[in-house]
Amino acid sequence: MVGMCVDIYVGCQCGFRTTADIVKYLNGRLKWGLSETPSMGSIKNWVEKSGYSVYKEPSSKYQEDDYALITDESMMIGSEKLLLTLGMKANKERETALSFQDIDVLDISVKPSWNAEKIAEVLANIEDKINKPPSYVLSDNASTISKAIRIQEYEHVRDIGHTLAMFIERKYKNDASFIAYTKAISGVKFRENMKPVSYLLPPKQRVIARFMNIASNIDWSKKILKSFDLLSESEQKVFSFMTEHNQIVEELYEITKACNEISKHLKNNGLSHKTIKDCYKMIEPLHTSKFSGVIEISECFMKYLMELHNKLPNKNSNWYVSSDIVESLFGSYKSRKSSNPLDGVTRQVMILPVLTRINPKTGISNICFKSALESNSLSDLKQWSYSNLTENLAVKRRKILNAA
Repeated sequence: MVGMCVDIYVGCQCGFRTTADIVKYLNGRLKWGLSETPSMGSIKNWVEKSGYSVYKEPSSKYQEDDYALITDESMMIGSEKLLLTLGMKANKERETALSFQDIDVLDISVKPSWNAEKIAEVLANIEDKINKPPSYVLSDNASTISKAIRIQEYEHVRDIGHTLAMFIERKYKNDASFIAYTKAISGVKFRENMKPVSYLLPPKQRVIARFMNIASNIDWSKKILKSFDLLSESEQKVFSFMTEHNQIVEELYEITKACNEISKHLKNNGLSHKTIKDCYKMIEPLHTSKFSGVIEISECFMKYLMELHNKLPNKNSNWYVSSDIVESLFGSYKSRKSSNPLDGVTRQVMILPVLTRINPKTGISNICFKSALESNSLSDLKQWSYSNLTENLAVKRRKILNAA
Protein backbone atom coordinates (compact mmCIF):
# COMPACT_ATOMS: atom_id res chain seq x y z
CA MET A 1 0.00 0.00 0.00
CA VAL A 2 2.81 2.41 0.93
CA GLY A 3 4.73 1.59 -2.24
CA MET A 4 1.68 2.02 -4.45
CA CYS A 5 0.82 5.40 -2.91
CA VAL A 6 4.39 6.71 -3.26
CA ASP A 7 4.64 5.50 -6.85
CA ILE A 8 1.29 7.06 -7.80
CA TYR A 9 2.20 10.39 -6.21
CA VAL A 10 5.77 10.63 -7.54
CA GLY A 11 5.72 8.55 -10.71
CA CYS A 12 2.25 9.50 -12.00
CA GLN A 13 2.64 13.14 -10.93
CA CYS A 14 -0.55 13.19 -8.90
CA GLY A 15 -1.22 15.40 -5.89
CA PHE A 16 -1.64 14.03 -2.37
CA ARG A 17 -5.43 14.46 -2.55
CA THR A 18 -5.66 12.83 -5.98
CA THR A 19 -3.48 9.92 -4.82
CA ALA A 20 -5.78 9.37 -1.83
CA ASP A 21 -8.83 9.52 -4.12
CA ILE A 22 -7.30 6.98 -6.55
CA VAL A 23 -6.62 4.49 -3.74
CA LYS A 24 -10.15 5.00 -2.42
CA TYR A 25 -11.54 4.31 -5.90
CA LEU A 26 -9.39 1.19 -6.38
CA ASN A 27 -10.50 -0.11 -2.98
CA GLY A 28 -14.13 0.06 -4.11
CA ARG A 29 -13.65 -0.99 -7.72
CA LEU A 30 -11.32 -3.94 -7.02
CA LYS A 31 -13.16 -4.91 -3.82
CA TRP A 32 -10.09 -4.84 -1.58
CA GLY A 33 -12.37 -4.67 1.43
CA LEU A 34 -10.34 -2.04 3.31
CA SER A 35 -12.36 -0.30 6.01
CA GLU A 36 -10.13 2.75 5.65
CA THR A 37 -7.75 4.01 2.97
CA PRO A 38 -4.69 6.24 3.47
CA SER A 39 -5.23 9.95 4.09
CA MET A 40 -3.42 12.79 2.38
CA GLY A 41 -1.30 13.31 5.49
CA SER A 42 -0.23 9.66 5.64
CA ILE A 43 0.74 9.64 1.96
CA LYS A 44 2.74 12.85 2.43
CA ASN A 45 4.66 11.31 5.33
CA TRP A 46 5.31 8.12 3.35
CA VAL A 47 6.68 10.06 0.37
CA GLU A 48 8.99 12.18 2.53
CA LYS A 49 10.24 9.24 4.60
CA SER A 50 10.87 7.17 1.47
CA GLY A 51 12.79 9.99 -0.17
CA TYR A 52 14.80 10.63 2.97
CA SER A 53 15.67 6.92 3.21
CA VAL A 54 16.95 6.86 -0.38
CA TYR A 55 18.79 10.16 0.17
CA LYS A 56 20.86 8.65 2.99
CA GLU A 57 21.98 5.61 0.97
CA PRO A 58 24.24 6.54 -1.96
CA SER A 59 27.60 7.64 -0.46
CA SER A 60 28.85 4.07 0.16
CA LYS A 61 27.85 3.05 -3.38
CA TYR A 62 30.71 5.04 -4.94
CA GLN A 63 33.55 4.00 -2.65
CA GLU A 64 34.70 1.22 -4.99
CA ASP A 65 34.02 2.60 -8.49
CA ASP A 66 35.13 5.90 -9.98
CA TYR A 67 32.35 8.44 -9.78
CA ALA A 68 31.49 11.88 -11.12
CA LEU A 69 29.31 14.74 -9.91
CA ILE A 70 26.77 17.02 -11.54
CA THR A 71 26.00 20.20 -9.65
CA ASP A 72 23.76 23.15 -10.37
CA GLU A 73 21.71 25.73 -8.52
CA SER A 74 18.11 26.48 -9.37
CA MET A 75 16.63 29.86 -10.05
CA MET A 76 15.28 31.66 -7.01
CA ILE A 77 12.51 29.68 -5.29
CA GLY A 78 10.83 32.17 -2.98
CA SER A 79 13.73 33.71 -1.06
CA GLU A 80 15.97 30.67 -1.55
CA LYS A 81 18.25 28.96 -4.03
CA LEU A 82 18.39 25.18 -4.19
CA LEU A 83 21.81 23.63 -4.88
CA LEU A 84 21.50 20.07 -6.13
CA THR A 85 24.48 17.72 -6.48
CA LEU A 86 24.08 14.37 -8.21
CA GLY A 87 26.39 11.36 -8.33
CA MET A 88 26.89 8.78 -11.09
CA LYS A 89 29.47 6.34 -12.35
CA ALA A 90 32.28 8.24 -14.06
CA ASN A 91 32.23 6.10 -17.20
CA LYS A 92 29.16 5.94 -19.42
CA GLU A 93 27.85 2.41 -19.94
CA ARG A 94 24.73 2.73 -22.11
CA GLU A 95 24.22 4.31 -25.55
CA THR A 96 21.44 6.58 -24.33
CA ALA A 97 21.32 9.96 -22.65
CA LEU A 98 21.68 10.11 -18.87
CA SER A 99 18.44 9.13 -17.11
CA PHE A 100 17.09 9.35 -13.55
CA GLN A 101 18.02 5.69 -13.02
CA ASP A 102 21.72 6.43 -13.68
CA ILE A 103 22.05 8.99 -10.89
CA ASP A 104 21.82 9.42 -7.13
CA VAL A 105 20.97 12.61 -5.26
CA LEU A 106 24.05 13.12 -3.09
CA ASP A 107 23.30 16.55 -1.68
CA ILE A 108 20.32 18.89 -1.33
CA SER A 109 21.30 22.25 0.09
CA VAL A 110 19.34 25.49 0.39
CA LYS A 111 20.59 29.02 1.06
CA PRO A 112 19.42 32.57 0.26
CA SER A 113 22.42 32.78 -2.09
CA TRP A 114 25.45 30.76 -3.12
CA ASN A 115 29.05 31.79 -3.64
CA ALA A 116 32.06 29.73 -4.72
CA GLU A 117 33.28 29.08 -1.18
CA LYS A 118 29.90 27.74 -0.01
CA ILE A 119 29.59 25.48 -3.06
CA ALA A 120 33.16 24.24 -2.57
CA GLU A 121 32.24 23.33 1.00
CA VAL A 122 29.33 21.20 -0.24
CA LEU A 123 31.63 19.42 -2.73
CA ALA A 124 34.22 18.85 0.00
CA ASN A 125 31.59 17.33 2.29
CA ILE A 126 30.58 14.88 -0.45
CA GLU A 127 34.21 13.88 -0.95
CA ASP A 128 34.55 13.28 2.80
CA LYS A 129 31.47 11.03 2.83
CA ILE A 130 32.73 8.94 -0.08
CA ASN A 131 36.37 9.07 1.04
CA LYS A 132 37.72 9.97 -2.38
CA PRO A 133 37.40 12.82 -4.90
CA PRO A 134 35.26 12.59 -8.04
CA SER A 135 36.91 11.90 -11.40
CA TYR A 136 35.28 15.08 -12.70
CA VAL A 137 32.44 17.52 -12.02
CA LEU A 138 29.92 18.32 -14.74
CA SER A 139 28.17 21.70 -14.64
CA ASP A 140 27.16 24.69 -16.71
CA ASN A 141 29.40 27.74 -17.06
CA ALA A 142 28.20 29.59 -13.93
CA SER A 143 31.17 31.50 -12.51
CA THR A 144 30.46 30.55 -8.88
CA ILE A 145 30.32 26.82 -9.61
CA SER A 146 33.37 26.98 -11.90
CA LYS A 147 35.36 28.73 -9.18
CA ALA A 148 34.18 26.21 -6.55
CA ILE A 149 35.43 23.35 -8.74
CA ARG A 150 38.79 25.10 -9.10
CA ILE A 151 39.01 25.60 -5.33
CA GLN A 152 38.55 21.85 -4.88
CA GLU A 153 41.03 21.19 -7.71
CA TYR A 154 38.60 18.90 -9.51
CA GLU A 155 38.44 18.32 -13.25
CA HIS A 156 35.67 20.49 -14.67
CA VAL A 157 33.63 19.28 -17.66
CA ARG A 158 31.49 22.09 -19.04
CA ASP A 159 28.00 21.04 -20.14
CA ILE A 160 27.84 20.80 -23.90
CA GLY A 161 24.43 22.45 -24.33
CA HIS A 162 25.26 25.54 -22.28
CA THR A 163 28.75 25.85 -23.77
CA LEU A 164 27.73 25.68 -27.43
CA ALA A 165 24.93 28.17 -26.72
CA MET A 166 27.44 30.45 -25.00
CA PHE A 167 29.60 30.57 -28.15
CA ILE A 168 26.56 31.56 -30.23
CA GLU A 169 25.54 34.19 -27.68
CA ARG A 170 28.99 35.78 -27.60
CA LYS A 171 29.03 36.06 -31.38
CA TYR A 172 25.46 37.22 -32.05
CA LYS A 173 23.96 38.93 -29.01
CA ASN A 174 25.25 42.34 -30.22
CA ASP A 175 25.07 41.54 -33.95
CA ALA A 176 22.86 44.09 -35.73
CA SER A 177 21.34 41.51 -38.11
CA PHE A 178 20.48 39.16 -35.26
CA ILE A 179 18.99 41.95 -33.14
CA ALA A 180 16.82 43.09 -36.06
CA TYR A 181 15.70 39.49 -36.67
CA THR A 182 14.73 38.85 -33.03
CA LYS A 183 12.87 42.18 -32.82
CA ALA A 184 10.91 41.28 -35.94
CA ILE A 185 10.04 37.86 -34.52
CA SER A 186 8.90 39.40 -31.22
CA GLY A 187 6.91 42.05 -33.07
CA VAL A 188 4.88 39.59 -35.11
CA LYS A 189 4.09 37.55 -32.00
CA PHE A 190 2.73 40.66 -30.29
CA ARG A 191 0.83 42.09 -33.26
CA GLU A 192 -0.78 38.91 -34.57
CA ASN A 193 -1.66 37.18 -31.33
CA MET A 194 -5.35 36.12 -31.26
CA LYS A 195 -5.70 36.86 -34.97
CA PRO A 196 -6.48 34.39 -37.81
CA VAL A 197 -2.80 34.06 -38.66
CA SER A 198 -1.82 33.21 -35.06
CA TYR A 199 -1.66 29.48 -35.87
CA LEU A 200 1.51 30.20 -37.86
CA LEU A 201 3.29 32.33 -35.24
CA PRO A 202 6.81 31.38 -34.07
CA PRO A 203 7.23 29.18 -30.98
CA LYS A 204 7.50 30.65 -27.52
CA GLN A 205 11.10 31.31 -26.51
CA ARG A 206 12.48 31.26 -22.99
CA VAL A 207 13.45 34.66 -21.59
CA ILE A 208 16.45 33.42 -19.60
CA ALA A 209 19.18 31.54 -21.51
CA ARG A 210 17.26 32.11 -24.75
CA PHE A 211 20.25 30.98 -26.83
CA MET A 212 19.71 27.49 -25.40
CA ASN A 213 16.59 27.03 -27.52
CA ILE A 214 17.22 29.39 -30.40
CA ALA A 215 17.05 26.42 -32.78
CA SER A 216 13.24 26.28 -32.53
CA ASN A 217 12.85 29.83 -33.87
CA ILE A 218 15.45 29.26 -36.58
CA ASP A 219 13.70 26.06 -37.66
CA TRP A 220 10.35 27.91 -37.74
CA SER A 221 11.87 30.73 -39.81
CA LYS A 222 13.38 28.27 -42.26
CA LYS A 223 10.01 26.55 -42.74
CA ILE A 224 8.10 29.83 -43.16
CA LEU A 225 10.53 30.95 -45.88
CA LYS A 226 10.35 27.58 -47.62
CA SER A 227 6.53 27.47 -47.52
CA PHE A 228 6.01 31.17 -48.29
CA ASP A 229 4.36 30.50 -51.67
CA LEU A 230 1.81 28.21 -49.99
CA LEU A 231 0.55 30.99 -47.71
CA SER A 232 -2.55 33.01 -48.48
CA GLU A 233 -2.17 36.61 -49.61
CA SER A 234 -2.99 37.97 -46.15
CA GLU A 235 -0.57 35.54 -44.51
CA GLN A 236 2.20 36.46 -46.94
CA LYS A 237 1.64 40.09 -46.05
CA VAL A 238 2.09 39.34 -42.34
CA PHE A 239 5.27 37.29 -42.83
CA SER A 240 6.80 39.23 -45.72
CA PHE A 241 9.36 40.70 -43.29
CA MET A 242 11.02 37.26 -43.08
CA THR A 243 12.51 37.63 -46.57
CA GLU A 244 14.61 40.51 -45.21
CA HIS A 245 16.21 38.19 -42.66
CA ASN A 246 16.89 35.25 -44.94
CA GLN A 247 20.69 35.57 -44.63
CA ILE A 248 20.85 35.52 -40.80
CA VAL A 249 18.39 32.62 -40.77
CA GLU A 250 20.57 30.61 -43.18
CA GLU A 251 23.68 31.45 -41.17
CA LEU A 252 22.18 30.43 -37.83
CA TYR A 253 20.58 27.35 -39.35
CA GLU A 254 24.02 26.01 -40.30
CA ILE A 255 25.26 26.59 -36.75
CA THR A 256 22.27 25.23 -34.85
CA LYS A 257 22.10 22.14 -37.07
CA ALA A 258 25.74 21.35 -36.25
CA CYS A 259 25.11 22.08 -32.56
CA ASN A 260 22.20 19.65 -32.44
CA GLU A 261 24.17 16.91 -34.21
CA ILE A 262 27.18 17.29 -31.90
CA SER A 263 25.06 17.50 -28.74
CA LYS A 264 22.93 14.49 -29.65
CA HIS A 265 25.97 12.37 -30.52
CA LEU A 266 27.84 13.15 -27.30
CA LYS A 267 24.77 12.90 -25.05
CA ASN A 268 23.91 9.45 -26.37
CA ASN A 269 27.39 8.02 -26.89
CA GLY A 270 29.41 9.84 -24.24
CA LEU A 271 32.63 11.81 -24.34
CA SER A 272 35.49 9.65 -25.62
CA HIS A 273 38.38 9.93 -28.05
CA LYS A 274 36.23 8.26 -30.70
CA THR A 275 33.15 10.45 -30.28
CA ILE A 276 35.28 13.59 -30.31
CA LYS A 277 36.78 12.52 -33.65
CA ASP A 278 33.24 11.97 -34.93
CA CYS A 279 32.36 15.52 -33.90
CA TYR A 280 35.42 16.91 -35.69
CA LYS A 281 34.00 15.42 -38.90
CA MET A 282 30.63 17.07 -38.23
CA ILE A 283 32.33 20.45 -37.84
CA GLU A 284 34.57 20.20 -40.94
CA PRO A 285 31.89 21.44 -43.42
CA LEU A 286 31.47 24.60 -41.34
CA HIS A 287 35.08 25.62 -42.03
CA THR A 288 34.22 26.25 -45.69
CA SER A 289 30.92 28.07 -45.08
CA LYS A 290 30.16 31.23 -47.03
CA PHE A 291 29.34 32.94 -43.72
CA SER A 292 32.26 34.29 -41.67
CA GLY A 293 30.23 33.90 -38.47
CA VAL A 294 29.80 30.18 -39.08
CA ILE A 295 33.56 29.76 -39.59
CA GLU A 296 34.27 31.68 -36.37
CA ILE A 297 31.81 29.57 -34.38
CA SER A 298 33.23 26.35 -35.83
CA GLU A 299 36.66 27.32 -34.50
CA CYS A 300 35.16 27.81 -31.03
CA PHE A 301 33.57 24.36 -31.27
CA MET A 302 36.92 22.81 -32.22
CA LYS A 303 38.74 24.45 -29.31
CA TYR A 304 36.07 23.26 -26.88
CA LEU A 305 36.32 19.68 -28.15
CA MET A 306 40.12 19.79 -27.93
CA GLU A 307 39.79 21.00 -24.34
CA LEU A 308 37.52 18.05 -23.56
CA HIS A 309 39.84 15.63 -25.35
CA ASN A 310 42.75 16.72 -23.15
CA LYS A 311 40.76 16.10 -19.98
CA LEU A 312 40.14 12.41 -20.73
CA PRO A 313 42.61 10.25 -18.76
CA ASN A 314 42.96 7.50 -21.36
CA LYS A 315 41.54 5.99 -24.57
CA ASN A 316 39.07 3.83 -22.62
CA SER A 317 37.48 6.79 -20.85
CA ASN A 318 33.89 7.58 -21.80
CA TRP A 319 32.52 10.46 -19.73
CA TYR A 320 29.18 12.20 -19.51
CA VAL A 321 29.05 15.67 -21.01
CA SER A 322 25.47 16.86 -20.49
CA SER A 323 23.91 18.15 -17.25
CA ASP A 324 20.35 18.14 -18.67
CA ILE A 325 19.32 15.61 -16.03
CA VAL A 326 19.67 18.12 -13.18
CA GLU A 327 17.44 20.56 -15.06
CA SER A 328 14.87 17.77 -15.42
CA LEU A 329 14.96 17.16 -11.67
CA PHE A 330 14.54 20.88 -10.96
CA GLY A 331 11.59 20.90 -13.34
CA SER A 332 10.01 17.89 -11.63
CA TYR A 333 10.23 19.58 -8.25
CA LYS A 334 9.07 23.01 -9.40
CA SER A 335 6.02 21.51 -11.13
CA ARG A 336 4.97 19.88 -7.84
CA LYS A 337 5.87 22.49 -5.25
CA SER A 338 3.47 25.02 -3.80
CA SER A 339 2.57 27.90 -6.08
CA ASN A 340 3.07 30.26 -3.15
CA PRO A 341 6.63 31.61 -3.54
CA LEU A 342 6.80 32.28 0.22
CA ASP A 343 6.80 28.53 0.88
CA GLY A 344 10.28 28.22 -0.60
CA VAL A 345 11.90 24.77 -0.52
CA THR A 346 10.03 22.34 1.74
CA ARG A 347 10.39 18.68 2.67
CA GLN A 348 8.53 17.93 -0.55
CA VAL A 349 11.98 18.13 -2.17
CA MET A 350 12.39 14.52 -1.02
CA ILE A 351 10.49 13.44 -4.14
CA LEU A 352 13.80 13.90 -6.02
CA PRO A 353 15.59 10.85 -4.52
CA VAL A 354 12.44 8.77 -5.12
CA LEU A 355 12.46 9.69 -8.82
CA THR A 356 15.87 8.03 -9.19
CA ARG A 357 14.41 4.71 -7.99
CA ILE A 358 11.39 4.41 -10.32
CA ASN A 359 11.59 1.92 -13.19
CA PRO A 360 10.60 3.89 -16.34
CA LYS A 361 9.07 0.80 -17.99
CA THR A 362 6.86 -0.31 -15.09
CA GLY A 363 6.49 2.89 -13.05
CA ILE A 364 7.33 0.84 -9.94
CA SER A 365 10.07 1.95 -7.55
CA ASN A 366 12.64 -0.42 -6.09
CA ILE A 367 12.58 1.09 -2.58
CA CYS A 368 12.30 -1.09 0.52
CA PHE A 369 9.36 0.80 1.99
CA LYS A 370 9.17 -1.30 5.15
CA SER A 371 12.75 -0.38 6.04
CA ALA A 372 12.23 3.23 4.98
CA LEU A 373 9.31 3.71 7.37
CA GLU A 374 10.82 1.73 10.25
CA SER A 375 14.26 3.35 10.18
CA ASN A 376 13.17 6.98 9.63
CA SER A 377 10.89 8.95 11.89
CA LEU A 378 9.15 12.27 11.42
CA SER A 379 11.53 13.74 14.00
CA ASP A 380 14.45 12.72 11.71
CA LEU A 381 12.82 14.63 8.86
CA LYS A 382 12.19 17.65 11.07
CA GLN A 383 15.82 17.66 12.18
CA TRP A 384 17.01 17.43 8.57
CA SER A 385 14.70 20.29 7.61
CA TYR A 386 15.96 22.40 10.52
CA SER A 387 19.60 21.79 9.52
CA ASN A 388 19.24 22.10 5.73
CA LEU A 389 16.22 24.26 4.85
CA THR A 390 15.61 27.91 5.59
CA GLU A 391 12.62 29.29 7.47
CA ASN A 392 9.31 28.95 5.66
CA LEU A 393 8.21 32.54 5.05
CA ALA A 394 4.57 31.55 4.48
CA VAL A 395 4.45 30.05 7.99
CA LYS A 396 6.24 33.08 9.42
CA ARG A 397 3.73 35.40 7.71
CA ARG A 398 0.75 33.48 9.15
CA LYS A 399 2.21 33.55 12.66
CA ILE A 400 2.79 37.30 12.60
CA LEU A 401 -0.53 38.25 10.99
CA ASN A 402 -2.58 35.91 13.18
CA ALA A 403 -0.92 37.24 16.31
CA ALA A 404 -1.83 40.82 15.46
